[in-house]
Amino acid sequence: MEQENVKRGRFKILIVDDIPMNVDILDNILTHEGYTTMCAVSVQEAINLMKTQKPTLVLSDLSMPEVDGLEFCRMLKGNPRTRDIPFVFISVMNTSEEKEQAFLAGAVDFIPKPFDAVEVIMRVNNHLKTYQLQQEMADHNRMMHKFIDHQKEQIEQEQKNVLLALATLMEKRNAHMGGHLENVAYNCGLLAQGLQFLPKYENVISDEFVETIRVAAKIHSIGKFIVPDKGEADGESRQEYLKKCAEEGAGLLEEIGAGQERGRFLSMAVRIAGYYGARWDGTGYPAAGGREIPLEARIVALANDFDNLGVDGDGRKACSLEDSIRIITEKSGTYYEPDIVNIFNRIWRKLKRG
Repeated sequence: MEQENVKRGRFKILIVDDIPMNVDILDNILTHEGYTTMCAVSVQEAINLMKTQKPTLVLSDLSMPEVDGLEFCRMLKGNPRTRDIPFVFISVMNTSEEKEQAFLAGAVDFIPKPFDAVEVIMRVNNHLKTYQLQQEMADHNRMMHKFIDHQKEQIEQEQKNVLLALATLMEKRNAHMGGHLENVAYNCGLLAQGLQFLPKYENVISDEFVETIRVAAKIHSIGKFIVPDKGEADGESRQEYLKKCAEEGAGLLEEIGAGQERGRFLSMAVRIAGYYGARWDGTGYPAAGGREIPLEARIVALANDFDNLGVDGDGRKACSLEDSIRIITEKSGTYYEPDIVNIFNRIWRKLKRG
């Protein structure tokens, strides 16, 4: 019995009634059972007590001057800190309407007056056991969510590391590729940050999006890296080549995430690789246009071409900065999304290029 009282002493029961004798009766019943009590003769006094200690259960009269029990119950249920505390009315409820109001306010039960000690103890015990089970379940759920979140973070980090390792491999196989990948990733981050200031993108591009594209963009050309360019002399059109690059690149990245949940870095990398040859007007590969193309792929398309224009390649000489800006601007609405081109024209001085 003594051990049971020690356990019950952990529970704090708030008793609120404007009649002191009722408070004393309940106080005697509950303290005799080993419970810790908090006593108040008004709602305001109860609120003051709750500022320093949180009760496990509330026993409150219904009819009280100034603030009645219904309003007190609504106050507690409207506060995230106290909404889970079981609220039991202690009152003479003679009508079904009064009981309905009590339950609608958030009460879980009512104890009729005059008090029967056995009934009071049984009802309090039952509600405290239920509350304790609910708290244990909530704690278990929090632990499970924490465990799952930790697992997701681990998968996320592992996939991020794989992408960075692929980027390093691409850099080692091609000396020029290293600087190009870094430039594209850096410029994608700046372009994404610039788009954040446009109303249509302020709720689309988050700081997390910017962080993700700075990693995923590093392997935007993974398909081009693994698919040899036979050239039109061998009967392969540019469209066919881009199709292979997109399919092979996205396919390789999808295999990396096979059998596990795909995190944000890998998901974005797959989308970028899969739309490597897409154009805003729909004439590229895949044959998607406008906002059918993922936003990250639309950003990468401009950043990639801007850096490539600064180096020799594809049978052409490197373009001057002025010519590069002009070419990008002229392709607004055809190759590139106009909004991205507008941001590019505002921040090109901050961008890196080959």
